[in-house]
Amino acid sequence: MFPSEYVAGKTPPDRLSALSLATSTLYSVLGGWITVKLARARPWRHALYLILWGELMGVLSAVMTWGLMQWWYQIGLLAAWPLAIAAGCRLAAGKRAPGGPQPR
Repeated sequence: MFPSEYVAGKTPPDRLSALSLATSTLYSVLGGWITVKLARARPWRHALYLILWGELMGVLSAVMTWGLMQWWYQIGLLAAWPLAIAAGCRLAAGKRAPGGPQPR
C-alpha cells in the first residue's frame, strides 16, 4: 500500500506494521468463518486444526524473520490468530454450541 515507506534492510514503520496486523486479524476472522461454513461435520474440530496449523506456521515465520519486523508484530500475530479464528467460527456457527446438533 505504501511502497515508498518500505526500504530494503530497514524495519517498516510501526504504523504500517500495526495496519498489517489489523488486516491480518480481519482476514483470520474471515478464515474462521469460511472454515465453519465449509466443514459439514465437526466444524470446531476443523477450526482447531486450522489454529494449530497456523500457529505452527506462525512460529516458523517468527523464527525466520525475527529482527526484520517489530517484536510486537510477530507476537501479535501469534496471539491474534487463534482468537480471530475462534471469533470467525463463532460468527458462522451462531448460537450453536460446539459439538451440538448440526443444521440440515
